[in-house]
Amino acid sequence: MPRGVIFDIDGTLVDSVDLHAKAWQEAFRHFGYDIPFERVWEQIGKGSDQLIPALLPKDAVKAKGKEIDEYRGRIYKRDYLPRVQPYPKVRELFERIRADGAEAPAPRANGRARNGQVTP
Repeated sequence: MPRGVIFDIDGTLVDSVDLHAKAWQEAFRHFGYDIPFERVWEQIGKGSDQLIPALLPKDAVKAKGKEIDEYRGRIYKRDYLPRVQPYPKVRELFERIRADGAEAPAPRANGRARNGQVTP
């Protein structure tokens, strides 16, 4: 029996992939780049240092990459993060892990503990 379990959060414990893609799409559009949702969605899971260059030309990355990333972060926290929901049975999963004697650290987002709660 394992002594502990560690999970990724985005797209694993919480249903956030589409919301991340929408926030990126909105940020790109804000700066004049109309990128289809599906193309953005395919890049979710990469850090911005890989995602932005995968979708924009090199000169655009150099000129606006950091600004796009910062803008996306602000709108995600403001408009999208409040809509993130845990997948079904996540709470039960953590209860089972703990009942079986293993430890599962409290999920964290942005470096802040969530006091054992999965919801944002």
